[in-house]
Formats: sequence, structure tokens, C-alpha cells
Amino acid sequence: MRQLSAITLIAWCVVANATAQSGIRPPQLGFAGSADGILRPVYGVAGNFILGPGVAAKVLSQAFSGSLGLLKTDTTLTAFDGQGKVLATADAAKGPALFAFSLDGATALAYVASSNTLVEWRTGELVTMPFRPEPDIVLAIALPNAFEASLIVQRSDGIWEVRFPLTRPRLVSQKALVGVTAPVLALASGDLVYSDANGIVLRKPDNSEVRIAAQLPAKFSLQQMDSEWVQLRDLDTARHFAIRVLSGHEGFYELPEAGR
Repeated sequence: MRQLSAITLIAWCVVANATAQSGIRPPQLGFAGSADGILRPVYGVAGNFILGPGVAAKVLSQAFSGSLGLLKTDTTLTAFDGQGKVLATADAAKGPALFAFSLDGATALAYVASSNTLVEWRTGELVTMPFRPEPDIVLAIALPNAFEASLIVQRSDGIWEVRFPLTRPRLVSQKALVGVTAPVLALASGDLVYSDANGIVLRKPDNSEVRIAAQLPAKFSLQQMDSEWVQLRDLDTARHFAIRVLSGHEGFYELPEAGR
């Protein structure tokens, strides 16, 4: 794990200021939420990051696919684009949400635990879907293909994946995810992101695994920053981290705290 040094941060700030004046921005790595509830763009390269100005406030949970983002405040669900511009907003039950994206970015899902409902983003709209309430604890959701959704659920005998058609809320298949632990995040690539005693585990669709050594907080959440990046937030402090999940370039880095 590499931290952003003060010298590097100053250098990036100078670059960001200069490029802002010229209309050119440093590379954007997605969006990250912070302990103060502000959603901010993340700029830089692996290991050297800066946070941009806030684009949304009072955010409980969020995710960004690389082209489309979803965020949840206490009572609303919002879709936004790569510049943080609002695309659509819908009323939603209180509390956080889980998110999933299709590989092509055309479809996205939000699961609101407090109301046990699914909301679909398709063709520019947020639409509540017919959904059979899930009796298990839902840990993550995914869109494995254009026709199906899946839930990663916690049961008394372990963690399972449950699949069902998007158009009809009936069970298609289920399988035990042996060795997977909570919290877990399901990516559009089919990868699962979770942890073990030594750090982060990336489990591929063929069940092969990539392990990233890291000292992890006692309690944390996982949320997608971009197609190549996942944010890990320490739930006891303001610290947060970036996990690079791009094949062959995996890594674990600390993000700067808001205001630094």
C-alpha cells in the first residue's frame, strides 16, 4: 500500500489548477464517497490521487461504472453521468442501496434494502421492477447478462448467488459461493471482490483468484468507483482506499481524505 505524499499532492494540485485553466483535466479514475457524505471525482494515477470538488451531498452509497453512476441519499435515488450531471432522480425508501451495472453500461440496478425493492435504469429512466421479496440478507447485486439479475445473499449456511430473469421475479438458479466472505462486491466483469486474512481477494468467473496483500480496517464497505477501481471505506474513521481490479495491474492504495 502506498500513501500520497505531501509533495506529490502539491504537484497534483498544481497540475489540476493549471489544467483546469486550460480546459484539460488530469485523468479521472471515477467517483468516491467520503465520511462527510460528499461524492467527489477522483483524479490521478495509481498511487497518486487527488479528490475534486463535490458533485453531490448527503450521499449514503454510490457506484460508478465508468460512464454511468447511481447514488442514494436518504430518500432519493439518482442517476448521473461522468461529469456528475444528474440524469434522473426518483423517490426511494430510506437507507442505503446496492448497485450493479451491465458490461455495456446500458442497464443498471439498485437494490434498496429497507423496502426490499429493485430499481432498474434503462433508456434514461429509473423504474421500480416487480420483485419477489428476498428472505435472506442481500450483500451485493449483479447483472451477469442482458436478461438476468443476481443477488449475493447471506444465509445461515454461507453465502449464495441467486439468479432470476429481469422480466419475471422467479428463481432460475442458485449456487453456494464457498470461501466468499462479507462484505462482497460483484462487478460487471463477473469478478467478486471480498477479503481474507491477508487482504483483498478477486475471484474470477472461472473461480481462479488474485490476491492483493493489504492491511484492512476492522469494518469496511466496498463500492465501485469505476470499471477498474473499487473504493474501500473504513467505517470507523474517515480513511478510504482504492483497489485496482484491472487484470495484471491489481493494487491497493490509500486515497487522500476530503479537504487534504
